Amino acid sequence: MPPQSETDACIEEACLLARSGAGDRQAFRLLYTRYSAALFSLAVRIVGDNGEAEELLQDTFVKIWRHASDYDPGKSRPFTWAVTILRRTCIDHLRQHRRVPATVTLSADDALSACPPAEETARQQAEASDDAARVIAALAELPPAQRRALELVLFSGLTHAEIAGHLGQPVGTVKSWIRRGLLGLRSALSPSHP
Repeated sequence: MPPQSETDACIEEACLLARSGAGDRQAFRLLYTRYSAALFSLAVRIVGDNGEAEELLQDTFVKIWRHASDYDPGKSRPFTWAVTILRRTCIDHLRQHRRVPATVTLSADDALSACPPAEETARQQAEASDDAARVIAALAELPPAQRRALELVLFSGLTHAEIAGHLGQPVGTVKSWIRRGLLGLRSALSPSHP
């Protein structure tokens, strides 16, 4: 059997979401099998506690089940959509309990562990590794202030004002760093970039 391309995997996962949205429990089980390990790992990194991460993972999958029919393949990949739901669930939980999210620093191994688990062919794993390496390299090329502000907003869920307080900088400066950092990442990751 030929290896499944990333595009084929996304199409298959989008179909699983559509079937889940129509009440197909088997499709939902398959999504859970594909995503649970990676989402749990991300939840642990955000909240810093395995027990809380397990509860938040369960809450996330309840939301995925309830809102699977809302998924729009034109806006994001299925896994990205699931990560967004998990991230919001974790941040809401931390804010509700008035806790500051754990600060996350990405390494190449961390980025790879966030990819959908198992059942990937060697080719897909190599592509994921290449993508993760490109993102890590692009982040490393950013000026330190931009990189730090991006890490805080993307992985710790802090608001611009909270980041400004954490870094001891004006909110406008933090917003500029984030905007410039995102533009730098987009440029570095564009297909036309070497």
